[in-house]
Amino acid sequence: MTDATATAPTTTGRALPSAATLFGIGIVLGAIVIFFGNWNVKKGDNGGLGPAIVTAVILVAVAALLWFVVRPRVQNADRTVIILSILAIVSILAFWAGVTPLLAAAALAFGAGAARLSTAARVLQALAVVAALASVVVTVAQG
Repeated sequence: MTDATATAPTTTGRALPSAATLFGIGIVLGAIVIFFGNWNVKKGDNGGLGPAIVTAVILVAVAALLWFVVRPRVQNADRTVIILSILAIVSILAFWAGVTPLLAAAALAFGAGAARLSTAARVLQALAVVAALASVVVTVAQG
């Protein structure tokens, strides 16, 4: 006779979209930042079609790096969430590149599968989301 033990799935109590959906949201919000940051640019100002294309390529490259290289290798979700959240917060200094929403979405996606995140990781995730939303709102308002 064998003993079978059933275990309940571990949940974090957070209802988040799937990782793929979060990455899609991050890319779309990043694209919105790039579009509005480079649209209706006055002569002599920074921005325009060329810079928009360059920053869009950077956004897609960072997304691919996170999704195909970093994500499969994550062993410590808590540490990864902290690092990505800090990068998202710091990237607000270059908000026009559109990576802030992508990094915040990645921090949420990488933390969504974790059984448990530290308080620091959860606080930094929230700050990263605020930074991402601020970058989108400010860029759209100025565009």
